[in-house]
Amino acid sequence: MTPKPFALPALCAAMMLAGVATHAQTAAVTIRDAWVREPMGNRNMTGAFVVVENNTDKPLAIVAASSDISDKVELHEMKNEGGMMQMSPVSKISVPAHGKVELKPGSFHVMLFDMKKKVADGDKIKLTLTLDDGTKLTSDAAVRKPASQR
Repeated sequence: MTPKPFALPALCAAMMLAGVATHAQTAAVTIRDAWVREPMGNRNMTGAFVVVENNTDKPLAIVAASSDISDKVELHEMKNEGGMMQMSPVSKISVPAHGKVELKPGSFHVMLFDMKKKVADGDKIKLTLTLDDGTKLTSDAAVRKPASQR
């Protein structure tokens, strides 16, 4: 069997279209409004917050997070238990199909522990969220003073 003269261009076109389709699917899940609370006093831990939008037809979950300023990063949730707010780690944070989840103070958030350097209001850090399908979403997160100190 001899190679067909159009086989290579057709293969190249198919590969390019596959890349475009993958990019479009990834772009359908976005993060925005990422920010980090300025640590209080000499503490070397803080919370990070972000909105994750899922414009796909399937539910997703955030299963991990990472940052350029901390090697120990966890997903957490604040819950009211018996009149007291309790913070605890969670293994995932669900993001519904065609929906969004807002990681915010008093709710789901990312905890940054043992920070490598001190950050202050106006600084930026890299925040990466990993989804259960392997997608990684990275954003610059602005460091902000707590609302009570603005």
